[in-house]
Amino acid sequence: GDASVSMCQNLPLAVGRRCEHEKLLYECFAVPGFQVFLESDPAPNLDCLSGNESWGTCNNGEFLCKARAKLSPTTFHTIFSVQSSRYFEWQVRYFRHFFKKSGQEGQLTRLLSCSKNDHLTTEIDTWLSPQYPKLGQDPYVPYNKPFAINHWLRHSGIQAEYIIIVDPDCVFLRSVAKQGFGGGVVVSLANGKTVDVSKGKPFGQKGYMDWIKGGPFESLTKKYCPKCPKVDALAVPIIIHREDLQRIAPLWLSITEQIRADRSSWNPQWNLPTFALSWTTEMYGYIFAAAQLGIFHSVSDRAQEIVGFNKVVSAPILHYSLKLDVGDGKSWHKYYETAGLVIPEPSKDQNEVTKRLLITTHTHTHT
Repeated sequence: GDASVSMCQNLPLAVGRRCEHEKLLYECFAVPGFQVFLESDPAPNLDCLSGNESWGTCNNGEFLCKARAKLSPTTFHTIFSVQSSRYFEWQVRYFRHFFKKSGQEGQLTRLLSCSKNDHLTTEIDTWLSPQYPKLGQDPYVPYNKPFAINHWLRHSGIQAEYIIIVDPDCVFLRSVAKQGFGGGVVVSLANGKTVDVSKGKPFGQKGYMDWIKGGPFESLTKKYCPKCPKVDALAVPIIIHREDLQRIAPLWLSITEQIRADRSSWNPQWNLPTFALSWTTEMYGYIFAAAQLGIFHSVSDRAQEIVGFNKVVSAPILHYSLKLDVGDGKSWHKYYETAGLVIPEPSKDQNEVTKRLLITTHTHTHT
């Protein structure tokens, strides 16, 4: 065999590496419907080994299965949308750094809404999209997100089958999506759980909105998606087949425009800080576009930990959208002028999620 391939000996196998067992090559795979919890777990099929061999070599419930031709590098493509600003600059650099370390397959592209490229173009693959053309009439900057995604899908010649949509204020701790054994795509959630994704069946992180009788989500849906049999309460990450996203993107923009055009007659509930439609309109543009097209997501709140809300690290992504109390009466927030330069060390009474974010980013700042 290959001299660089070691024997499978219940020792951790790095992402993308293979080991040898009885003269055959094996690598770690998520097998839909099966997980390694114990060494006594049986093999899920004839091409995979049991928990006895997989235990200690693979993590997140994966099995050692016969290695096969590597995925085409175009299976996944991860994107996020930004403007050119100091606020986004450090987030972009951090995102790229942790994304590369995570083992997530596929390309990463920053969608930049701007009239010209900026200095970060030399550091990260960038797709330049014009800004949303009507910001002069309605200066709602998040219009740029569906506009840029639509522009990228139409003009970039993108080949990837599955698109991973995230926000720049995310830290990848490990990969969130990979090809499952047998060809499907598997999203990796907290605690070794997985969800299958296919064309017509995307995945979305559970959003902050809740369906409460008489609540703002219900009244907004009744107005803008009156014929929808159901709607998904979604946020990022979204993992979706390219052809599904190509259908959603134009409608995502037009529904966002439609909701914004009615601002003078919005239900007062929609402006409450807990719902914040004035900032989150584009999220509902996406949700209603998908529902109108009959594209429904597998929804779970376990693809990411919200820093400042969740307490234990188990999901593959940390999302630092909230202001954090870092002890000694101090706080840290991505909106602070020095946020990317001055990352405090966590105090000992911090929860695990906050600690992990601060230690991870603090260490990167000082390397």
